[in-house]
Amino acid sequence: MPADLTGRPRSAGLRTRWPARRLVAVAVAAPLALALLVATSGGWGPAAAPGWIALVALTALAVATTVATYLPLPGTGRRLDVGCMPCAVVAPLSVLVSVGLVGSAAHDVPSAMLALGVAAFGLRQRLTNASSCAA
Repeated sequence: MPADLTGRPRSAGLRTRWPARRLVAVAVAAPLALALLVATSGGWGPAAAPGWIALVALTALAVATTVATYLPLPGTGRRLDVGCMPCAVVAPLSVLVSVGLVGSAAHDVPSAMLALGVAAFGLRQRLTNASSCAA
């Protein structure tokens, strides 16, 4: 297995950033987020809008992953892993905005695409927070 610059296998770094508790949180929160997004938008309609369902499912996965990044890492105590405060506000707002976008127009593919983009932006910001936050 290829190693990183510290000599550890690359998968070891991934396991330290994504321990089992975060993976379980994503596995539990993604279906709940999908149910929430579908419920706020007027209901299920897989036959009527399969593309919309796929986009909303991806949005739910991005939202669940963003929420899971706030769980504390093992050995860091019980406090949420918020990060620096100016940057920590963007990701939760992206979750709320994406839920609002999906709920604003039932089975509307462009709105679902925009919601996925907003959720992906928030997740990307959250995952790169440590290296990009100047505070």
